[in-house]
Amino acid sequence: HAYSLVPTRRAPPPAFVLWPIVSRRLFLSDSRPAKDRCLLRSTRSRLTGCRQEVSRAMASHWQAVPLVASPSYPNSIAWSNENLVAVASGHIVTIVNPALLDGPRGLITLSPNKPFPIGFVRREDLLTPCLMPTCLSRDTRPCARSISWSQPGFASNSGCLLAVCTSEGRIKLYRAPFCEFRAEWVEVVDISDLLFNYFERTNFGEQSLLSTSFAQKQTSASSKSSKKRVIESQDCSSSKEPTFKRNGVSRRSKGINHHKSLGEALNDGANGEDSHEDGWHDSGDDLTALSVTDKPVAASTESIIRPCSIINQVSSEEVIEVSSNNAMVSKHISPIPEGLLPEGRQNYVPMITPEQYASRSALLSGLVVAWSPVLQSSRIQPGFSNRYSILAVGGKSGKISLWKLCEPECYTIEHGRVSVDPMLVGLIQAHNAWITTISWEMLAARLRMSQLILATGSSDGSVKIWSADVEDLASSSEANKISFSLINELTVAIPAPISTISLVVPRQSQENIVLAIGKGSGSLEAWICNVFGKKIHSAGVYDAHDQVVTGLAWAFGGRCLYSCSQDNSVQSWVLHGDSLHKVTFPSKFPGFRNSTNLSLVSDQCFGLALSPGGLTIAVVRSFDVNLLHQMYQARTQKAVIEFFWAGGQSLEISPDNTGESTLALSERDLSCWESNILWSLQYFEDAENPLVLWDSLAALLEFNKSSPSFVENLLFKWISGWFSCHLSDDSIDKILLHVVSMLSEISSRKIFLLNIICRRLMISDAKADMHNGEQLKSSEPKNEGKLAPWSNLLVNNELELQQRAVSFTFRAVLNHASDSSDPFQVGKKWFPVGVAQMECWVLLNAGLVHNQLNILGSELRGLGSRISSICEYVKEESCSFCSTPVPFESADVAWCEGHKLDCSGSKERHRLSRCAVSMRLCSVAAPMWFCICCHRSATDTMPQTFFMMSEPPSGTDDEMKLDFCRPLCPFCGILLQRSMLEFLLSPSPV
Repeated sequence: HAYSLVPTRRAPPPAFVLWPIVSRRLFLSDSRPAKDRCLLRSTRSRLTGCRQEVSRAMASHWQAVPLVASPSYPNSIAWSNENLVAVASGHIVTIVNPALLDGPRGLITLSPNKPFPIGFVRREDLLTPCLMPTCLSRDTRPCARSISWSQPGFASNSGCLLAVCTSEGRIKLYRAPFCEFRAEWVEVVDISDLLFNYFERTNFGEQSLLSTSFAQKQTSASSKSSKKRVIESQDCSSSKEPTFKRNGVSRRSKGINHHKSLGEALNDGANGEDSHEDGWHDSGDDLTALSVTDKPVAASTESIIRPCSIINQVSSEEVIEVSSNNAMVSKHISPIPEGLLPEGRQNYVPMITPEQYASRSALLSGLVVAWSPVLQSSRIQPGFSNRYSILAVGGKSGKISLWKLCEPECYTIEHGRVSVDPMLVGLIQAHNAWITTISWEMLAARLRMSQLILATGSSDGSVKIWSADVEDLASSSEANKISFSLINELTVAIPAPISTISLVVPRQSQENIVLAIGKGSGSLEAWICNVFGKKIHSAGVYDAHDQVVTGLAWAFGGRCLYSCSQDNSVQSWVLHGDSLHKVTFPSKFPGFRNSTNLSLVSDQCFGLALSPGGLTIAVVRSFDVNLLHQMYQARTQKAVIEFFWAGGQSLEISPDNTGESTLALSERDLSCWESNILWSLQYFEDAENPLVLWDSLAALLEFNKSSPSFVENLLFKWISGWFSCHLSDDSIDKILLHVVSMLSEISSRKIFLLNIICRRLMISDAKADMHNGEQLKSSEPKNEGKLAPWSNLLVNNELELQQRAVSFTFRAVLNHASDSSDPFQVGKKWFPVGVAQMECWVLLNAGLVHNQLNILGSELRGLGSRISSICEYVKEESCSFCSTPVPFESADVAWCEGHKLDCSGSKERHRLSRCAVSMRLCSVAAPMWFCICCHRSATDTMPQTFFMMSEPPSGTDDEMKLDFCRPLCPFCGILLQRSMLEFLLSPSPV
């Protein structure tokens, strides 16, 4: 490669690691001289000191999972907001669930793709310097170069899409195989194909007559020096010639060469694959006879066919031509084998210069991908969601292509045929060299329009910061109209390739952004930029690492920065004022004991990623195979993902405490854990952030075993911060009772958080799930008294959320009944269903629900027969097994009346489930949405507006935006998913 951040050949292991291995075999015998045994003891002592030094610098991992292939590029790991971790490990992309590392995995196998038919060049031009990387390439299998997760909501099941950029320059989007029931993820769309179609329509931005004039000149020169020569068929044993079809008519080819071309010979030699028997790749396209002649030929035809001649069969002075009825077409050698051309592209491929070929190839070669945050526009276009995201693709040409993807109109788990239509909305010439890294951030300042910030880094050492208005991007539909404007450009005197960039908007300053830049030299830079004032100043340059910086990630709202490097080190930094300060990496956790330090047997670090809650760090390393067992380890364990706790990270500058030998948590450690967990819980109070509490719950569960009082005090501080009244002297039981009395004034998102904590933390040892007032029983009778306040809170929380869902539906129906000009659009937006069942539920619980809900129910009954024309209103329900009536008795389960079996009057009754959203009977044949937290099932979904409300709906005149539905649990707020088999991968948000 012309430029590579990480060399393919690894450096030899350190001498202090190999030396004791050799010394043990040489010097363990007592017959060795004493001075040799002293040397061994000295070497062991130095090795122990080095290990202790590494252990102090890098904490032992909390858990780890091995990989069968090793990464090759920086930023090779990404953590999604569904709680899935993807690693670009060589020729495959491995996807794991951090909550179940020993469980099933997802897989994306990268296979070679057919090159794009961008043009033909002369044989002698293959040795042109600009074509040497193409001609000398020996990559038999593409490697994953860059990966990036989208936000949830862009896959057909409302999950995340994974963008993968390969070493071939291809960019593809993948989704989870939720309906295919397999480990291999499903390709959704090939972005590179769409980009090629755009450049093909625009002639790659070149003059339209450029390639034609060049072809005429080259054809004239070649016709004077070449001699006519017909290449005979290599297969002399058969008298029959291959038959090809042209325009539906079968014809016999004359003089077809059965040898391989140069490009095919190179690729087949590398891949070990044989070509077709007759020397042609049958693609169903027009094929004609092939010969070599010195006659003048035309430069434009519809019958351009790739010749199949090996390099030593035809000299460089000869011109291979294709004969047809009315024209002879000059044929020149192309780096693209004809058999690998995509179907339908063989009809016309222009002849171009080597420089044109290299330029076009660079335009189509992607290097890095990055998804933007979810953007929301106030402009609503018919048939499109107003929520979208931008995928940025940086390439070798220095251009960045921007692709807009809108959320689907509807979500499904029955099939994956929901179309994904990326739209090219921008093409920016960002740099004059390779784009090596891209980072996004959202800036939503008060009294100003929301700005989308884009930072780009290049191999020439330059960094640029761009901004775009969210509304302008929403209306953009043309690539030549760029919505981004340049804010600042950073260029250093001694340029070094930019390997990684990380952007963050500090919580304390919403008009500034902090930019961290990692370089190929190992240095780290920090910059603070005022977007609206377009002012930027340096926050320091630091010699962070000895080799390439391969990963950067901001944590805790921009107060902490983590960095990793190819030198196998991981560092933590704290931002104070206008400078970064190196601090100790956290290493203590309750119930945790130091395990094997894998940094001693690994040689490089290829990236790091933070969990959605910010309390866990995932680091991917490659193993040094020389230090592994060659039979049992080196063959199957090439790399490892290590998970470290970051919750104990100190955000204050303090003296280095790495010399502490105790493993117990000090008061300072507990204070750090408390503040960081509180920050994580407050982060999820924002309804815009997907609920993924896995790391917070995992940490609190461990603390609850060793120090229950710590967990109670932490939850007390968190909940008491919701109220303005003074509650510092109350106990946790009293504040829970206060929450129950104030439920009507608490936002739905906070109630979701409380429900998750109740189920998965405080009463996690219960023997059964609890729905609608069912009492939970603890496995230990002595804990039943402690569980009572939390179980009471859970019952009241779910009753409050159920009332809000019913009230939301009733108000929507009444609003549309009063406004006949705005009817519900079935299939386009949310449509109220289960209204009859909700009405029955209100009547059964008239003494428990709010008076306002009883009033809404009476107003709904006052509509009479009109209600059937406004919404779905079906009272009678029947059993799916025996077709007997099913009365409404509960919002969760139902029993049919059953058939009479004998004279005694006994009946066989079937137990049926009701939808957690609409209370209708669930189908027994169709797949259902499933909540992994409360274990409820649903066939219907609620609109996004319901989950974004900061307070309960009030008044029938409220403006209710009935937008597209989101499969979220109405009791937990987490993303619903299809219940998968145990041997298949599925996310675990809790």
